[in-house]
Amino acid sequence: MKTTIIETVEELKSLRPQWDDLLENSQNNVIQLTHDWMMAWWDSFNNGKTLHVVAIYGDGGQILGIAPLVSGRHSYRGVSINKLSLMANGQSPSADIIIRNGSHELVISRLLGYLSSLKEWDLLVLNKLDMDGKTAAALSKYLTENKFLFGIKNNIESPFIDINGEWETFFAEKSKKFKKSLRNKLNRIEKAGDISIEGVRINDANDPCIKAMFEISSNSWKKDIGNDMLNNPRINNFYNKISNSFGKKGAITLWLLKKGDKPIAFEFHLNYKGVVYPVRADYDESFGDLSPGSVLEYNILKTLFAEGQCREYNTCGHTYNYLMNWSTETKKHVDFEIFRRRYKSYALHFLEYMSIPLLKRLRADQIRNYVKKGVKRCYPRQ
Repeated sequence: MKTTIIETVEELKSLRPQWDDLLENSQNNVIQLTHDWMMAWWDSFNNGKTLHVVAIYGDGGQILGIAPLVSGRHSYRGVSINKLSLMANGQSPSADIIIRNGSHELVISRLLGYLSSLKEWDLLVLNKLDMDGKTAAALSKYLTENKFLFGIKNNIESPFIDINGEWETFFAEKSKKFKKSLRNKLNRIEKAGDISIEGVRINDANDPCIKAMFEISSNSWKKDIGNDMLNNPRINNFYNKISNSFGKKGAITLWLLKKGDKPIAFEFHLNYKGVVYPVRADYDESFGDLSPGSVLEYNILKTLFAEGQCREYNTCGHTYNYLMNWSTETKKHVDFEIFRRRYKSYALHFLEYMSIPLLKRLRADQIRNYVKKGVKRCYPRQ
């Protein structure tokens, strides 16, 4: 077997044919692991990090695995460390090591064996992994059997909707309370008048609808936290990049809700292998009383069921109430934190996975005891 390290953008670009073939023959063929997505992500969010992509080849020269890693300085509980992590952030629905079918244990063994030989990192974070996926299972087994110092944390739990059957049947299963609330929103926006909804196929970042999308985002609540698409240069660049990459493949639909000629809400959809990824959705806060996001979501889902061209709607979100009203099925993701066997890493692992949990349990016990004593004082025995 051979292990190759990709540390330059040119090397990463040249890996595309092997990357695409490997992803096509992997268990987790999702849009956020495509070469186009990763190139856009790196160009937008590298932020002083260093590429450290690990490619693993079998004895016959066939590529078996790619770990899209980056390295950089990081603060962990106030301590400065060197961290290796997967190329993923809040813009990424999930992440993974790309592994050829049937090769998970072999690739994990080779990857962890190689990384263990390096001295440049203190912490390895394999973030946003599917909790029920083969990568997580192989990692748990290898790390436990080889007595690695590691911990597992919950990450995003994302609702999803199976697009099958009839819309009427699907919608009828929703709660009465939710349907009543939705009817009120639909009535309110209908009374407002001059409302239209359209799904636009985007070819590239020059489409006027992309500009409209950025403007809506700049008028959303996300501007106040520096996360809107127009004024955050990294997010702006990322969506321009993926608009150019995926637009030419016919994989982008931008849904717009308009009041008159003014776009006031959007959902940016990527379509891949029968799955719809609404990777971004915003609305203009000045029209918040019309609940434009909820109305748009309702009409989009109704259309997806009617068209029958996709099998799944992956919300790319957390278990927010407005999403859980549509589906109680979720995909859970976890972070594996793997610590190097050195004094600083031992100390951080002890702090994170032993000391802090113990203090939290003690604090919870104190609060429960305080509440019990308070109840006794309020209701003394007669």
